[in-house]
Amino acid sequence: MRRRLLALFVALALTGCMTPPPLPPNGGQLAKGAKVGLLVRIPTASAEHMHVGTTVFNNFSTTYPFPWNPTAKVYEAFTSELEKAGFQVVRLTSFATTSVNALAVFKHDRWIANPAQAWATRKLKDDQIAAVVLVEATRTQARMECTGGPCGESVMQNSGLFTRSMLGSTRYFAVPAIEAKVFVMDPPLNLAAYEPMLAQQRQRVRQLKDFQEPRDLKRLSTAEFAPVASAIDDHVRALSRNTAQALSQGVK
Repeated sequence: MRRRLLALFVALALTGCMTPPPLPPNGGQLAKGAKVGLLVRIPTASAEHMHVGTTVFNNFSTTYPFPWNPTAKVYEAFTSELEKAGFQVVRLTSFATTSVNALAVFKHDRWIANPAQAWATRKLKDDQIAAVVLVEATRTQARMECTGGPCGESVMQNSGLFTRSMLGSTRYFAVPAIEAKVFVMDPPLNLAAYEPMLAQQRQRVRQLKDFQEPRDLKRLSTAEFAPVASAIDDHVRALSRNTAQALSQGVK
């Protein structure tokens, strides 16, 4: 059993250290004026607060309203940056997320158009869409601790606040539980697998080191929750800028 677990960990480690797939000469760069399809899917407008305490008896989870609608916020940020970069933004409201969430797949050491989403690819090309940006909610690891025994993991379904208390000391983390994929249609390519987007999305959970201790951790006021919303807003805006940069300048 131990050998199997060791082999699994080694395989995962090697996977995480793989060399990025090769890029076309232009790095996925699009010409100004190109049409970029944009689809956002964030099912809930509520923020999650997950707390892990010294023991499981201290754990709790609650929800808070965002000061803005997350879907509208993401659409606004990405549309603004893409248009600023010179692209025509087309909202893909007639497409299901599952029809455009893997337009390009990496197979046999190269990117190819996903045969399972061939219908969507044909339709997008017929509409002269040069690239598709998909932004959706995704389960996000907020904590992984492996000291003093088996690893402990905390995963959040929605964006919000993660807090970790141990013996009276509490740390605060903003968790943007969203992921962006950027598919160039021809040649097929997912720009999110490269910089400047790769590192930002891998490191999207951010510790709020100057977070003021709330009066009641289980019932944060609007003002106390504001730094969390602000940090998530900052992440969305930075991600939209990096997406526009990837499409206008290419990736590396």
